[in-house]
Amino acid sequence: MNRRGGSGFAHLELIIILLVAGVVGAVGFSVYHKNQTKSRGMQNAAVAAKPVVDKPLVLESVGFNLDYYDSVTNHAGDMEFTNVDHTLSGHIHQIWQDFGQQDYRYPNDPTKKNPQPTYVLPLHTKVHALVTGEVVDVKKLYSNDYTIWVSRFPNSHYVYETEHVDNPIVKKGDKVTGGQVIAEVSDKDSDITPGFGLLEIGILYTAHNSPQHLCPFQYLDPAIKNDIDAKITALHSSWEAYYGQKVYLESFVTPGCVSEDPVNG
Repeated sequence: MNRRGGSGFAHLELIIILLVAGVVGAVGFSVYHKNQTKSRGMQNAAVAAKPVVDKPLVLESVGFNLDYYDSVTNHAGDMEFTNVDHTLSGHIHQIWQDFGQQDYRYPNDPTKKNPQPTYVLPLHTKVHALVTGEVVDVKKLYSNDYTIWVSRFPNSHYVYETEHVDNPIVKKGDKVTGGQVIAEVSDKDSDITPGFGLLEIGILYTAHNSPQHLCPFQYLDPAIKNDIDAKITALHSSWEAYYGQKVYLESFVTPGCVSEDPVNG
């Protein structure tokens, strides 16, 4: 009888031990699970907090189709050579106005530089995205047309502008690919050049208190840089030959830019 009682007590002890072990195991697993979850959360937070690199994008387009001048079609890609007066914004008879060139209205003021390459193009010419990125704004301008801003991501310090466009076919938040058609040339200054409008492109750098424009063509995609550089240089020569007057009085540092220094504004 004592043996049976002893056996029952042993069984009870075993049961208690097993129950305690189970509770301890459950608590231990719960603590382990919480620690693992916390660890994963910290890792995810670290990944989420990792800063996105904000650096310039490469230009995959100059904003329109540029090519060598063809005297048969009278075009250099989308750019049409005509005898209309191409005196725009104080610049002398230029179908393409370079970044950083002196504003002829202020010949003695070295602070007055052209902040954006400017083109004279036929009305409704298709305008192409300069870079692959995200549309961060589509703004209506004082001239009753639009500017489209594209960046690597919202709040990037580098903004890629196509200015004086109409009929934009993209909106804020859209993803675009460099070279993609996004709008048309508006009728800005068409009272001066009937049948033609003015298109400006630019890179706006906003990291400083005073925003600056950068020379866009120093950021050309290496895959197209040699080709575009040659076409810009040829365009200047072809236009002067066509117009019969030397109108590009300042030399390039980079084709399309007479300076690589930022221009304020």
